[in-house]
Amino acid sequence: MDAVPALAVVDARFCAGDEAALAVAKTLSMSGNDFTVTDAATGALLLRVDGVLFSLRRRCLLADAHRRPVLTVQESALVMNTRWKVFRGDSTSRRDLLFTVVKPSVIQLRWSTKVSVFLASNDAEQSPDFRITGSYHDGACSVSLGESDTLIARIDRRSTVVSALLGKNAYSVTVNPGIDYAFIVALAVVLDEMHYQ
Repeated sequence: MDAVPALAVVDARFCAGDEAALAVAKTLSMSGNDFTVTDAATGALLLRVDGVLFSLRRRCLLADAHRRPVLTVQESALVMNTRWKVFRGDSTSRRDLLFTVVKPSVIQLRWSTKVSVFLASNDAEQSPDFRITGSYHDGACSVSLGESDTLIARIDRRSTVVSALLGKNAYSVTVNPGIDYAFIVALAVVLDEMHYQ
């Protein structure tokens, strides 16, 4: 992947100096979908994502290894499964909105994934700040800056028929040096939620 300037969407503490290789494992729980994010090389726990039980909308909380809230990911109530909002910490207040992830339509072709990401400051949503393209169903998506071809991360899904039926998808996520890996993990979680409801 090409070198791009450091970019902290969530927090600079999640920007590694070297390329970050993460392993993301998903399991079903009583609260919905849970994810565990580890360093692919060392196995060290970096982040965890827990579904929120008894919520009117699908929602999950991303926390650090010490269970401190980092982000709240919540489906929009207005447009089912096409729009997700991501907030700082355990908040869902408009003032804590960091970014919105939008799938242009409920139905997308199997071989084509196209998702736009708008930072909170981009109210007009005329042009995305980031985009996710590729094929989620074929197992590979890229995250790029705006409408450019400058890649900042890759999300690869490793799945078998049995694991998919059991809701146990696994992802390998590769993040460019200086890019906020908590931001990229949040995008991987939203992609998973968009495709498995």
